[in-house]
Amino acid sequence: MARNFSFKHKKTAQKFAFGVFLALFSLPSANAALIAHYSFDAALTTDDSGNGHTLIAGGGGPTQVGGQFGSAASFSGGSFFYNADAAFNLASGNFAISLWYQAAQSSFSPLVGKNSSSSNQGYAVSQGTSLFGDLNDTIGGAVATTAPADDETAFHHLVFQKIGGTLELYLDGVLEDTITGASGADSSNAFAIGSRNITSGGAEGSGGGTSQKMNGLLDEIYVFDSGLSTTEISNLHQFNSLDAPVISEPAGLTSLAFGLLGLGYLRRRRRP
Repeated sequence: MARNFSFKHKKTAQKFAFGVFLALFSLPSANAALIAHYSFDAALTTDDSGNGHTLIAGGGGPTQVGGQFGSAASFSGGSFFYNADAAFNLASGNFAISLWYQAAQSSFSPLVGKNSSSSNQGYAVSQGTSLFGDLNDTIGGAVATTAPADDETAFHHLVFQKIGGTLELYLDGVLEDTITGASGADSSNAFAIGSRNITSGGAEGSGGGTSQKMNGLLDEIYVFDSGLSTTEISNLHQFNSLDAPVISEPAGLTSLAFGLLGLGYLRRRRRP
């Protein structure tokens, strides 16, 4: 009888523990709509979102180096990427751009954007001694903060977003600047990485296109057609994901559940 009793409780414990495991490890769904994601871990031009917004290299093309997460793209002050897909026409609606950067402060560095400085339209993120997120519809609006002193040698995380008429700029997960009453109009230029004023055909346009290039590294560029919550921004900064990992704390709870069940099982076996 004792052997049957033990077997029965062992099976019950296994079923219960499996149920706890399934409940604790269910993954949350992301809220923001992802347009493109460039991790630079495989081919540098690949869109990892699966949406097919493949990049085209210009100026000889950036090279692949070590990044904040996996690999990064290295821009030498002349190379850039671009994509002219209509999916990047985001200036008049909500959007969010998340990226990691490391760049020299000695010169102006256009990081990402779809803009035209000659017509003063579009959106862009740039770096120098300050960090800027610009949105323009012939009248400029921008959010800005002082660049970290070590951003020439260390990666930092930026999020620039528009929600309604509000612009926000986050640095390393912290909201640094915000303005209201902003509005934007899309430029006919292409979405560009490491440069600005790049035409839909990949030509370097006027107003800085031929001279204003990034000299540094970019990693994990995400483009969304909606704003991000503060939790999602924090998760991107900490985990390179909109969702926090669901393993560490639940794993501890699961281990506790297994331990308690095992203790109960051993106590029952010891009964005469």
